[in-house]
Amino acid sequence: MKINEFPSSAFTAQALIAATVPAYVFPTVMSFLPGYFLQKADLMAASYSTIGLSSLLSTILSFILLWQCERRQILVHNKLVRSIVVVITMMGLGVLCAFLFHLESECFNIVLSAFIGATILSVRQKVILYQDEKN
Repeated sequence: MKINEFPSSAFTAQALIAATVPAYVFPTVMSFLPGYFLQKADLMAASYSTIGLSSLLSTILSFILLWQCERRQILVHNKLVRSIVVVITMMGLGVLCAFLFHLESECFNIVLSAFIGATILSVRQKVILYQDEKN
């Protein structure tokens, strides 16, 4: 059985938690407070469900996608292209989920939150280029 030895990666459980907690808390608070001050119950309800949850899920999926890019050494050379691919993928999944779960009225909130979560993570998360040590 062949075991692949990879150098230490920035994709750890601690890094995942450090990325997901703010990805849920900040969009939730930032959308709940205006709803509270404007007395809009629908915005307050959407803040922790469709807005915060879609940002959280987008961040988790983006983390997994970036981790696999590093592990398989795909798109490790160009951060801009990698970020664009991840962001477009998460926005597409947001639209798909909105239509699959009949949340067309919340599509804007879901796609915007997915965009924000994926953008922040793909720009901040470091992807390591493994050097071939045989040379």
